[in-house]
Amino acid sequence: MRTVVKLLEEGLGLKVHLDKTKIVDNLVEPFIFLGYVFKQGYYHSPSDKAVKKFKKRIKDVTKRNQTINLEEFVKHRLNPIIRGWGRYFGIGFSKKLFQQLDSWIRRRLRMIQLRSWRKIRKLHRELRKRMWEGELPHLSMTKWRSSLTQHVHFAIPNERFREIKLVFLLDIYNELHPQRG
Repeated sequence: MRTVVKLLEEGLGLKVHLDKTKIVDNLVEPFIFLGYVFKQGYYHSPSDKAVKKFKKRIKDVTKRNQTINLEEFVKHRLNPIIRGWGRYFGIGFSKKLFQQLDSWIRRRLRMIQLRSWRKIRKLHRELRKRMWEGELPHLSMTKWRSSLTQHVHFAIPNERFREIKLVFLLDIYNELHPQRG
C-alpha cells in the first residue's frame, strides 16, 4: 500500500484518500470504482448507486404531471441523458440491466403520453386507429399502473418510440459489443 501511495502521490502528483483506498482480491471480493462494480476478475457492470442515480435523473425529467410534445421531449431532454449514461456504462456486462431500464423508460414515456392526452377518448381514438379489436378500456389516465396495461402498449407500441428516435440503451450496448449480440 505504501508503495502504491508513494507512486501515485510523488510520481503522478495525485492525492490518495486513505479512507477510500483499499487493496482487494477481486476474484474473492467485488469492489466499486468510477461507478462500476468489478467482480470475479474481469466482469464489471454499473453499481447500484449509479443505476439509482440514473433512474432518479430520468424520473426528474419525466414527471407525470406535465403535458408535452413527446417527440421534442425525447429529442431534446431525454436522449442526451440516455446516450451519455449508456455510452459510459455500455462497456460493461450489463445487457439484461439495459433491457430492464429501456422497458422502464418506455413505461415512463407512456405515462407522460397518457397524462398529455388527459381524456380517455384520445386513447380510444388511438386504439381504433391501430385496429384494436377488443372492448375499449375504462382506465385512469393519471395512474402509474395504467401505463402497464395491454391497451396502452397497443396504442403506444415500442415501434412508436423508434419512430420518434428514442435512444435505446440496448442499441448502444449492441453497438459497443457487436460480438456479444
